[in-house]
Amino acid sequence: MTGFGALLKKELREQYRTHRILIVGSIFALFGIGTPLLLKFLPELLKLSGENIQIQVLPPTAIQSFNEFASTIGQIGTVVAVLIGMGIVANELRHGTAVMTLSKPVSRAAFVSAKLTAISMTFLLALTVAAFFCFFYTNLLIEKANATVFFQSNLLLGLFLVFCLAVTVLFSCLFRSSLAAGGIAIAVIISQMVISDVPVVGDYLPVKLLEWSTNIISGIGQSYCWAVGVTVVLTVLAIYFGQYSLKRREI
Repeated sequence: MTGFGALLKKELREQYRTHRILIVGSIFALFGIGTPLLLKFLPELLKLSGENIQIQVLPPTAIQSFNEFASTIGQIGTVVAVLIGMGIVANELRHGTAVMTLSKPVSRAAFVSAKLTAISMTFLLALTVAAFFCFFYTNLLIEKANATVFFQSNLLLGLFLVFCLAVTVLFSCLFRSSLAAGGIAIAVIISQMVISDVPVVGDYLPVKLLEWSTNIISGIGQSYCWAVGVTVVLTVLAIYFGQYSLKRREI
C-alpha cells in the first residue's frame, strides 16, 4: 500500500483539526463518568424529585455499572461511529478533494486503509478513556470491581466499533452522498439485531459481541467465539471492497 504511512499521519492530523477526537472522546467520557454516578446517586435524585412515590432502589453493584456502560457504548457508540464515518470518503469524493490526494504517489488501498485506521484509533482511544473513568468511579463510589473482566468486555466492544466503522467506510466509498452511506450502514447494522434471534445463524453475527461483552461482566450466559472470527473477516472484507470500489470508479 504505497503511501500508507504518510496518509495515516495526514488523517491523524485531520482527526485533531476537525475535533473528531474531542467530540468522540467527550461523548464516550460522558457515559464513562455518568454511568456509575447515576447509579450511585439515583436514590437521592428520586428523593429530590418531591414525588410521594415509594420506590425501593437496591444498592448498585460494579456488575450493574459495567453492564450499563457496555450496553450504552454498544448502542450510542454505534450511532456515533456511523455519523462520524459516513462522510469520511464520500465527502472527499463529492467535493473533489480525493482527486488531489490520489494524484500523488499513493495507492487507493492506502487511502481507504489510512482513513479507517485513523478513525478506529480515535474511537479506541475514546473507549479506553471512557472505560478508565467508568472503572475508576465504580471503584470509588460503588465497590471494588474486577479489572480483568471489564478489560475483556471492552476488547469486544472495541472490535464491534471497528466493525461498524469499517462497514460505514465501505458505503462511504460506494456513495458520494454521506447520508446514503450512513443510512445504509445503520440499516445493515440494525438488520443484524433482527437476524441475531435466528437460531444458530445469529450466534455468528458481529452484534453478538455486545451480548458476549455483558455476559463476561455478569459471569453468566453464552460466549460467542465464532462471532469474533466472523467480525474480523467481515471487517477485512469491508476494507477490501471499499478499496476495490475506488479502484474501479472514475474519481
